[in-house]
Amino acid sequence: MGRPLGEALSQYARNRTSSLSEFTGRVYEISVNEGNGIDAAWRKGIEEFRKRWPMDQEEWNLLSQMGEVLGKTDRAGQSSFIKMMREKFAVQEKKAEEDRIRKEKLYRDLGILGGLAIVLVLI
Repeated sequence: MGRPLGEALSQYARNRTSSLSEFTGRVYEISVNEGNGIDAAWRKGIEEFRKRWPMDQEEWNLLSQMGEVLGKTDRAGQSSFIKMMREKFAVQEKKAEEDRIRKEKLYRDLGILGGLAIVLVLI
């Protein structure tokens, strides 16, 4: 038998040191201290971390969807849902990497053109 979701979030937070473990720990704290369910605590945790994590709206929506579903289905259902969400986040990660590469080229080209403009002005 699996452990309750709140306990799993707390254990994850204790055993790791990352911003995700901080998030799961905070969600657990909110659920315990305020008596909220995990879904409400998840939403509140997202609002708190929104300022700290530079993510697009689409990524925030995916993270919100996770909070709405976690803990509401059986173990197999949650496992398949998490797998599906990991795939969706992988697609988002790939998009972000492509965007980074595109912007990196743009900024490099702008730097070169800016340097040329300064040289021309000084001549």
